[in-house]
Amino acid sequence: MRSIKTTVTAAAVLTAGFVMTAPAAHAAAAPHRSACATAVAAAVSAEHDLNAAIADLKKQWAAGGHPGIAEEQNAENLKAKANTAATAAARACQGMRNPHRNPHGVVHTGVGSTSQGVNTTEIAGGVGILGAVGAGALMLRRRRAGSES
Repeated sequence: MRSIKTTVTAAAVLTAGFVMTAPAAHAAAAPHRSACATAVAAAVSAEHDLNAAIADLKKQWAAGGHPGIAEEQNAENLKAKANTAATAAARACQGMRNPHRNPHGVVHTGVGSTSQGVNTTEIAGGVGILGAVGAGALMLRRRRAGSES
């Protein structure tokens, strides 16, 4: 009975350790990611504003009108703001490996990819290892039961 109490206690201690360290690790990485995400959001917003101003200028030209100096100056200011925001985002995200790249292609994690089919040799090996562990546990339990009587 002692071994069960020891096992349960050890499992409780390990679980408590994982519960306490996971939020701390997440909090430590959060400032860098949030600074990058904030800078990228500002750059996307600035680019959206620039595209809207350019679309308005194109509408005026298509209608045969001539935009005023204020509209052209606004577009130039928005272009400068978009360039500055993009540079700031590049600096904030520096060191991160392609933070906005969507995953594509084959998964290179080892065993388990469904895109390459099933490898029966590896599955059989895993089942064999599990069987060996089970047989070892059974032998140890029988040996312990035999020594206690």
